[in-house]
Amino acid sequence: MKGEKVRYIINIYNLKNSKSVVLKLTKASFGIALGLLFAFISSILAGIILTLKFTFVYVENLALKRQNQKLRSYISKMEEEVNFIKSSLDSIFKITNSVRIIAGLTPLSNDIRYLGIGGYIQKREDNLSFEVDNIKRMLNFEMRDVENISRIIKEKREDLERMPSIIPAPGIIISNFGYRNDPFTGEYKMHEGIDIAAPIGTPVYASANGVVIFSGYKEGYGLCVEISHKNGIITRYAHLSRSLVRVGQEVKRGEIIGKVGSTGRSTGSHLHYEVIVNGIARNPMNYIILSDVIYD
Repeated sequence: MKGEKVRYIINIYNLKNSKSVVLKLTKASFGIALGLLFAFISSILAGIILTLKFTFVYVENLALKRQNQKLRSYISKMEEEVNFIKSSLDSIFKITNSVRIIAGLTPLSNDIRYLGIGGYIQKREDNLSFEVDNIKRMLNFEMRDVENISRIIKEKREDLERMPSIIPAPGIIISNFGYRNDPFTGEYKMHEGIDIAAPIGTPVYASANGVVIFSGYKEGYGLCVEISHKNGIITRYAHLSRSLVRVGQEVKRGEIIGKVGSTGRSTGSHLHYEVIVNGIARNPMNYIILSDVIYD
């Protein structure tokens, strides 16, 4: 019936006795009370959910923050490694250029090396990935360059071994290539080699690979040895006290071919050494690159 009351009993107990309270509500009042109770419980649950959500977000952010700190530390170390590698590459570039010179090639500028295989590389120090790609590109370029140098050196190895590039005897250079007063006549004339003062019996070494084309006495030179190194190059070793090679014999750079003496037109014990290219005497010092060679 309309306005009918609903009896709702709540029993409250204590240790000694129990009491009961009887609430008499209409259906409408009961619905409102039930709605309020539901809203209260819902708000509590919503609060719990939000608290859990905020707690999760906080923990997640804290974890991300720690990860970012580790990542920044890792990136910093990687940047140090990249800078070290770039510095090492610069050293490698210098060494490669030195080898290029020995191989008779033109040294490459850093601009060409940084250019790599094409396209201008802009510096972007804030982009670690870009720097790594840049290094890979330069390494690939350098590897190809080294392979090319190696191929050329192998092709030129025989020619390089036939270049008279060492001093043929240990001693002191007492007379250079060029015009001088002749020690016998006093006449100002061309001296077509260098004179190396050394005790009689000092070993004389072939300055490059070649074939002996003369071994014997020659006017003015005394006992001498001549070696052909192909490409029109001949070396002459004069005033020897002894020859240790024969015509037609192949010799290697650094091989003993005779002994220092004072035969022929000589004022004292020394080696007269000449480099002749296509019949013309050249300054031997222009060919010597291993002046500190250690002889066996």
